[in-house]
Amino acid sequence: MEYIVDGGRRLHGEIEVYGAKNCALALLGATVLTKDAVTLKNCPEIADVENMLALLVSMGKKIVRENDTVTVWGELTTICAPRNIATLLRGSALVLGSTVAKYGKIALPLPGGCAIGARPMDIHIDGLRALGVETMIDDEMVSCCGSPEGTNYKLRFASVGATENMLCACALAKGTSRLYNCATEPEVVALEQMLVQMGATIYGVGGSDLTIVGTDELHGTEFDIIPDRIVTATYLSATVATLGDVTVTKCIPQHLDAFLSVLSPHFCVKKYDDAVKLNAMRPASGYGDVSTAPYPGFPTDMQSLLLSLACVAEGTTHIEEKLFENRLMHNATELSRMGADIAISGNIATVKGRKLHPAVVTAKDLRGGAGLVIATLSANGKSTVKGVEHINRGYSDLAQNLCKLGAKITVVD
Repeated sequence: MEYIVDGGRRLHGEIEVYGAKNCALALLGATVLTKDAVTLKNCPEIADVENMLALLVSMGKKIVRENDTVTVWGELTTICAPRNIATLLRGSALVLGSTVAKYGKIALPLPGGCAIGARPMDIHIDGLRALGVETMIDDEMVSCCGSPEGTNYKLRFASVGATENMLCACALAKGTSRLYNCATEPEVVALEQMLVQMGATIYGVGGSDLTIVGTDELHGTEFDIIPDRIVTATYLSATVATLGDVTVTKCIPQHLDAFLSVLSPHFCVKKYDDAVKLNAMRPASGYGDVSTAPYPGFPTDMQSLLLSLACVAEGTTHIEEKLFENRLMHNATELSRMGADIAISGNIATVKGRKLHPAVVTAKDLRGGAGLVIATLSANGKSTVKGVEHINRGYSDLAQNLCKLGAKITVVD
């Protein structure tokens, strides 16, 4: 699948944001903790979520989807995740903590996802071992056995996935656990809030240090998946790239503080309770020095978007990628096909902005693919973005939604 993008058209109008992929995957993983029905509203219809639902069904869960509402219930009938599904997405790792906590064991093929650099499972494994779970890992499989018991544990890095697995494992552990240096991303906080609604006892919700008192069982609940901050940033980036005027609604502006702080000095940005309005009258004069960092720092998932924006600015930008080493190189190579001036030294990109020209580019990963779409929107003429299947993992009808704002994108299957 590919996009044919006829760029150079100014975007304008209003568009809604749907539920966050990374939130949905974590909450779906937590449904394993109970046989009761868990209903998730605002659940996006994207490839990663559908694959996660397929994984749960393959392990015995019952699922009904009605539009953007998904209900999951029932016991697992197997603790062996099928390889053909588990390897399709990184999010399959999020059944690890919940399954071992509920059923005492799991066999999980190493998850798939984007090839953006090393995404080791060692933090997940170390955390489970600290809870007394016997864990083995090789090149193909993670195997866990044992009932989690309360512990004191400090994550060596504030990993989102490891934090989420530890939360689920500790919720049904025997005794009290104290976790330090936890991730504080909004998606993690949403998981903490849903676990509390399910009957878990968690002190310090939203903070980096958490205390979880284990319980014997959790019950069902209803929960609204939070809006996708990465999708929000994508629409805003498309606005900047086309010097447009767009309002993004049904979002949570404070989840984008780091991203908006980079844009605000150059454009008219107005934040409302559940919306952001951006009017880009002229190109930015470079974005200075930006480094990715765990929340509330600048998100690595928005780095590819900023890289494209830096390419069409009127000054110089330095972007340092501290989390995934391949993320810069993937898109730097593709953007150079459009005439971008990008120099990579280690994990730092120095970008000198200029006008881009149309070209054929290929998405190598999810967020990088969105970044390439942003770049092609800025270039006058027809560009081709290949590898759209990566984009579909995290975006629902990206081309169609951008077209609602005035873009001209043809989807070729």
